[in-house]
Amino acid sequence: MTRSRRPLDLPRRRLLQALGLGVGVGPILPLLNATGAEPTFPKRLILIFEPDGAPAKDYNTVVDWKPQGAETDFTLSDIHKPLEAIKNKLVVPWGLKLSAGGAGENHAFGMAGLWTASTLQDPSGTANFDGGNGHRTGWGSGPSIDQVVAKEFGPNKPYQRAADDPSPETLFRTVQLGIECLDPTSLNRMIYAGADQPLHPEVNPKSAFDRLFKGVMPAAPSVTPMTDDSAVKEAAREKSVIDLVAADLKRLRTRIGTEDYSKVDAHLEALSALERRVGATSGGNSSGMLSCAVPKAPTGAGYDSKLKDMSDIAVAALSCDVTRVMSIQWSYAFSHIKHTWIGLGDHHNYSHDGTDRRTELTAIDNWYAKQLLYLLQQLDSVKEGNGTLLDNTLVVLGRELGSTAHRMERAPFIMAGGAAGALKPGRWLSFDGQPHAKLLVSIARLMGLEIDTFGNRDVGSGPLSGIG
Repeated sequence: MTRSRRPLDLPRRRLLQALGLGVGVGPILPLLNATGAEPTFPKRLILIFEPDGAPAKDYNTVVDWKPQGAETDFTLSDIHKPLEAIKNKLVVPWGLKLSAGGAGENHAFGMAGLWTASTLQDPSGTANFDGGNGHRTGWGSGPSIDQVVAKEFGPNKPYQRAADDPSPETLFRTVQLGIECLDPTSLNRMIYAGADQPLHPEVNPKSAFDRLFKGVMPAAPSVTPMTDDSAVKEAAREKSVIDLVAADLKRLRTRIGTEDYSKVDAHLEALSALERRVGATSGGNSSGMLSCAVPKAPTGAGYDSKLKDMSDIAVAALSCDVTRVMSIQWSYAFSHIKHTWIGLGDHHNYSHDGTDRRTELTAIDNWYAKQLLYLLQQLDSVKEGNGTLLDNTLVVLGRELGSTAHRMERAPFIMAGGAAGALKPGRWLSFDGQPHAKLLVSIARLMGLEIDTFGNRDVGSGPLSGIG
């Protein structure tokens, strides 16, 4: 290359051509672009559904689960008490009203609108479901926020490559997991690719494990997992090409002006990061399938065991870079799970049996909070550079109702993690009465998307102020 006085502009294809390497090398260099600015570890997103709303005494009760104290010095409500142990990694957006409505009863359109902020449609054709007490519904009318995030790509987003790239960064663009979610109806599905396009979760932990971790053999704790021979050979091939390109970049650095050094140095740093991520160094937990921690194949049979299994699978799927966008559906709207392992019965029936069941319902909420705590602590135990997997992930838990009294206001949402530095945790913020469409816009922005509106219920809402 000849010496140049203008800034060096080296898109991947031109750079490889300049080095005398074929463009066929390009697909294994996801971090090598004109700036080298992508983070070493990818940004991730997990959406979680917890059934029913905050405990209410009766249909006239307005439930207040508001945290007590200042923005950064607060105490969680009774329904979230177990999460005190990881409060410094939380953001609690209190007071949001669900941007949901349409056909059926509140459980049904709350479920359809939870991650879409869109209307639940009337029944049509084969989409004709009981949306509660005989009220008929169709499917939801818009995509869920996770699917919109996953379709985007570029700097500060979970993916740097387009969804149709011939050499994808992950095995799965998105993954949907669930536990006892029942048959496909508007009450039992929360993730949508678009209008009338529900996505069905994998509800069998063993099937999810087999599909997501095919070719990666779990090992004993604290031991690097073994992989099949083809995976080992592929990693070795990738490392050899990385070494080749790094050597050529160092040679190129001696043939350009000093004002262009930063560009090449950024490429070299990106290559170094990529090398770590294909398992060239020990202890890595990002996309290298050779250095991620894979759990043992699940064997649990009960609801509580399956839920824990799915949490372990989710953590491994993110740490192994099987996917970067996930959802986990705990049960379904109108949940009739009997919580016998904590000495309690039918969740939904407690809400409407004519008795003040706030004690029992709070105990169930506490149990779910412990399950969220387990997931968050597992994410936080995976080291990534100077932080953790949780620091690079945004976890959002939501429910289809604000309260068991079928109110839509003050819906209990919990945010956790750091979204690779985009979210400042350890706070609670009051957004009383504001539409939760703002939360979905904020999720998109934390994931690197520049949008001001989401869904068809509260169009043009903008994001939540101060959430980032």
